[in-house]
Order: sequence, then structure tokens, then C-alpha cells
Amino acid sequence: MKRFLFAVLLLGFLPFSASAQREDSFWKDFNDFLDLRADEAYAKLDSNYIGRYSYHWDARLFLNTSGLHLVTEGPGYVRLSTGMSNRVGLGLNFRGVGLSYSVALGKAMNFDFGFLSYGTRFGFEYTLKASSELSGEVSWPGQPQNQADNGDLTLLASNLNLFYNFNPRFSYAAAMKQSAIQRRSAGSVIVAASWTIWDVLGAGPDILSEQTSVQTFLEVTNLMHNRFSVGAGYGYNLVLGQEHWLLHASVIPMWTFYDVTNRRIQGVSTKYKHAMGRIAATGTARAGIYYRWGTRWSVGLSSIVNQMASSTSFRRGKDGYKRLGAQDWQARLSLGFRF
Repeated sequence: MKRFLFAVLLLGFLPFSASAQREDSFWKDFNDFLDLRADEAYAKLDSNYIGRYSYHWDARLFLNTSGLHLVTEGPGYVRLSTGMSNRVGLGLNFRGVGLSYSVALGKAMNFDFGFLSYGTRFGFEYTLKASSELSGEVSWPGQPQNQADNGDLTLLASNLNLFYNFNPRFSYAAAMKQSAIQRRSAGSVIVAASWTIWDVLGAGPDILSEQTSVQTFLEVTNLMHNRFSVGAGYGYNLVLGQEHWLLHASVIPMWTFYDVTNRRIQGVSTKYKHAMGRIAATGTARAGIYYRWGTRWSVGLSSIVNQMASSTSFRRGKDGYKRLGAQDWQARLSLGFRF
């Protein structure tokens, strides 16, 4: 709760600080420079399809419902999930660059943090998710199978997405953050790259010798998965109701060429490198529906799914993971105000 209140104060202070400095010459020169760069960028787009708002700031309140799921089969067996988690949050954007923070009130280590930017063609998203609501089963060779309950483990999921769209009539910014206006329906081929880190770690700070529970077992154990993927897909923005309604859908399949799992037990680390090309299903899918009234207000419902799955990854005769799967999803209801 304290983190959430701090984030509210921090993000709420920024626009007021900016307003107090509007008469300052540095701030004015800086805005003039950004206006010039924006004019140059939008001049390359088709104004019949893409427009922009006269407001530079966007504040947004939202409710997130999300879930995480992780499965490994190989030297050990791990099946963990968070179930459905609800979090409230807020975001603040300035000229398409924004910060967001959401938290499950009253629960420790359950938050989402986002840093993102959506330009006319290029954009990126960085998200950090933490959850201590994992439950499931954990076992390693030579160890008994353990049942994990909420609070025994902590999952940190970090994800960086980079993307570029080729059609000057299509706006990812209009679909993702409504920081631009999609005036007519259009689609585009999208290329993307994604770096993902999933880290399952013990809840306690000390290394204990007797493993009498899941918590003490994972205090000396952690499982980290790193993956880098590139891909290409297609996105489409459908405009209805005289530009008031926008429906978005996109799918980007990906090929993974760096796929490593690190397992640590009692301070001893083992690295498992998955062979390139042995990917069953990897990619990102998005969908959203948005409504805006006037030039200031908008409301939207959006969703995103990141799917990762690896098939048998090692040469015969070698011990390795037979299967690794990870998935995170999020649905967001948001209310935005521009100023």
C-alpha cells in the first residue's frame, strides 16, 4: 500500500511540476524542440489516416487482471502458476513516453512496473512483474516432491519488447496508448524482438541445511530462464463510429535463438542451453477495444499474451529439459485523460 501511495504522489507531481515551469525559458525551448521533431515525424505519415492530439500529457487509471504460468520437465519438475491476480494502478505519459505502476493492495511483492514509448513507427515496452502468489509442485533429482503454497516462492518476470511497423498509415501508438489518432482503418507488417527473464526464487534470505518445507528447500534453490527472440507478424486497427471506436488485433510469431535455463541448488549452478530452432510456440498476441470522446477522454479494454514453449532441447544421451513452457497474460481496463 505504501508503494502504491508513493507512486501516486510521484506520478501526480510530475504534471504539476511541468505546469509550474511552463514560463521557464528552458522548458519552453525544450517543448519547441520536441514539437519540431514531432512535426518532422508526422510529416512522413499519411495525415488522412494518422493524426495527433494537441495535448502532451496523458494520465491513466487502470485495473489489471493477470496471470503467470511456468512448467519445466527434465532434471527436475516444476509446475507453478499465480492464478488470476487483480491489481489497481496508474500511468503517466508525456509525448508517448510513459511510466505505469500497479499493485495488489495489501499484498507484499505483488506489483507491475512499466516503462514504454510509442513513436510513429518504432516503439518499446519494458515490464517488470513480481508475484509471491505462486502455487504448484516443485521437485529435483534426489529430492522429494514438494507442494508450493502462496508465499513460499517469489517470481520475477522481466520483459523487453521492441517493434517496428512498416505502414505509415498504421499507428501502434493509437492502439496501445491512444497517444495518436487512427482516423481510418489500416494494417501493417510488424517486426519485433523480445528479451524475457523469468526468475523463481526462495522467499527466505538465508541458506538452511535442513529442507523440511518448500520454503526452506527453495531458499537454497532458484530457477532462472533467459530467452531472446525475433519475429514478424501483422497488426490491424479497425476504426468505427466517426473515429470514436478503435479495435486492434495483432499476432507476432517469433523464433528463439538464445534460450538458457540456470538451475541453482545449494549454491551450485548448472546451465542448460536449449538448441536453436527447437521451439514449439513462441510469440505475442494483442487485442483491444477503445472509445474516445472529445479530445481529452478515452476508455479502453486491452489484453496481451506472451507465450513461450520449448521442445526437447538437448542431444540424446545428455540430461536436459524435455519441455519448458512459460506464459503470462494480462487484461486491462483503463480510463485516460489528456491535458
